[in-house]
Amino acid sequence: MSMSTLTTSGELRRAEILEAAAALFDELGFHRTTTAAIADRVGTAKATVYHYFRAKHDILHAIHEEWIDELLALFQASTEETSDPVEIVRRVMDDIVSLIAQRPGHVRVFFEYFRELPPELQTSARIKRDRYEELVEGAILQGMKEGSIAWQDPRTASFALFGMCNWAYQWYRADGRLSHDEVSAQLFRIFMTGVASRSFAERGADA
Repeated sequence: MSMSTLTTSGELRRAEILEAAAALFDELGFHRTTTAAIADRVGTAKATVYHYFRAKHDILHAIHEEWIDELLALFQASTEETSDPVEIVRRVMDDIVSLIAQRPGHVRVFFEYFRELPPELQTSARIKRDRYEELVEGAILQGMKEGSIAWQDPRTASFALFGMCNWAYQWYRADGRLSHDEVSAQLFRIFMTGVASRSFAERGADA
């Protein structure tokens, strides 16, 4: 067996462990999920799980890393394709909602079990979270400077964006009335234009 085959096989097994763990953390909670249960879900021995991860919190950290690394990579790809801050904001919102739709268990773990990580792993995970938030805030600020986004506090605006998108993991359902593309498109419109009707906006302007 070639080294590349071994690497591919190892990466596949590691991914299977993460997938099983995320599902179990979602179903049972982090504390109630055992390493043995993860191994059973994968169909392997507990020793195999320990071969890839020293402890359960290392699995949790890896799930965090996967989510934020993918968002960072998607952001980088967007900025390589366009310099329009409004388009970048639209893609950011679509990226987040799409990942929520594709891997809901991973996302729930990312948001709800962060505090279960040991302090040093929390610090590691927070660095990447903060970096992503800074990049998105920077895109919003650039839009304000160019006049395509209304001027306001950019940090508050970025928190509003994340609040709209991130919370979707609590209510979005794949079998629901709207697809994840439709949800992200609507959230983008709300973020950019609000929900006020023209008549309400005109009353506000006259007041």
